[in-house]
Amino acid sequence: SCDDVGLDGKPRDPNTTADSYNHAQKMRAACTYGYGRLHGLGSVPWQKSEYSGNMIGNPSISEDVSIYMVSLRKKKVRNGEVATSARAITPDVLAALYHFNNRPEVSEIKPIDLTS
Repeated sequence: SCDDVGLDGKPRDPNTTADSYNHAQKMRAACTYGYGRLHGLGSVPWQKSEYSGNMIGNPSISEDVSIYMVSLRKKKVRNGEVATSARAITPDVLAALYHFNNRPEVSEIKPIDLTS
């Protein structure tokens, strides 16, 4: 659990370690992919249909989930978790990755050992 409150609404045991905000982002991304691609709900936010009255769209992209994720991040930062942010990759880093991945010991095709 990433939050200090469990799914049942009860406080989480303080002796257990909470998962990071980064973990929560990964879980949300997995849900977004699962609902969007595997269940065919796409990237339309979760909403009530004006025509049928049924809920349509991807639940993990709902406004409620977005608000929760923002509040979870603020809570994690307030409790001392280091905030991580995405950053653009620089040409120097890209060149270093290219050279690392094209070393002879990495780029050499080896036979697959099916016994292990």
